[in-house]
Amino acid sequence: MVEEQGCAMQLDIQGKRMMNRFFLTIFAFLLSADAGVAQTLDQLSITVVYLRQDNRIGTGFLIADSNSAYLVTAKHVASFLKPESVGTVGDSNYVPYSFSLADVTPQSPTLDWKFHQEADIALLRLLLHGKAGEQLSGRFIPLGMIEQKLTPPQRKRPLVAMGFPLALGTRIHFSPITSESKAASGLVRIKPDSLEPEQTFFLLDKPSIGGFSGAPVFLMPWPYSDSPALTMPEYGTRAQCVGIVKGTISDDTGGKLAAIVPVYYVLETIRSNFK
Repeated sequence: MVEEQGCAMQLDIQGKRMMNRFFLTIFAFLLSADAGVAQTLDQLSITVVYLRQDNRIGTGFLIADSNSAYLVTAKHVASFLKPESVGTVGDSNYVPYSFSLADVTPQSPTLDWKFHQEADIALLRLLLHGKAGEQLSGRFIPLGMIEQKLTPPQRKRPLVAMGFPLALGTRIHFSPITSESKAASGLVRIKPDSLEPEQTFFLLDKPSIGGFSGAPVFLMPWPYSDSPALTMPEYGTRAQCVGIVKGTISDDTGGKLAAIVPVYYVLETIRSNFK
């Protein structure tokens, strides 16, 4: 009798797994059938920019509203960038295309970065013209894809950071690197180091890597679970940008977590500087 119950339980578990795989397949088909409804990682990859000044590197990403286009990155990345600094995106054949920041900003000896008063966020308003402007056209995340409230993502939902750790994916073949994780906290206050003020972050259950600083973190419209059942996002759910990579929080035990700046602070920076 016990053996029969065990077999029945095993068959039930196998049946649920098969059903979950079935729904995953159907869900993937629905997404591919309407690319305008939910973005894939490949589609989102064209919005990220590799940033370099000499041997210092970081990641940025492109956003736009109805009036303006912006390059977004971390303040500590923007601090070493100059008009002659190089940005790199991929062309339609995944070949790197590089341009100077001077090519997409008003002529000036310095870059007119706008910073959030507290958070590690920098915005550069872009002037899209010439070949560089053409290459960046169509690569912008609309402001509607940015989290509109100061809130952390749910811990059970899959998050993906996308950028260029160690400058990988920037030579010969353009291929931004993705790192999937989940939120390990709600909003927390942390003093990153002795030179910076206490700031608001949420943490990921993975560390970051050098070069990821400034990278966008996307909440993906994928199935998720925090129980034996699988939850499907509502049909039509879009990917959402929820954060910007600051760096890694660690201690002498070797434990590490990535600190993420809530992307809501990007909206505050736009409102205080451009509205």
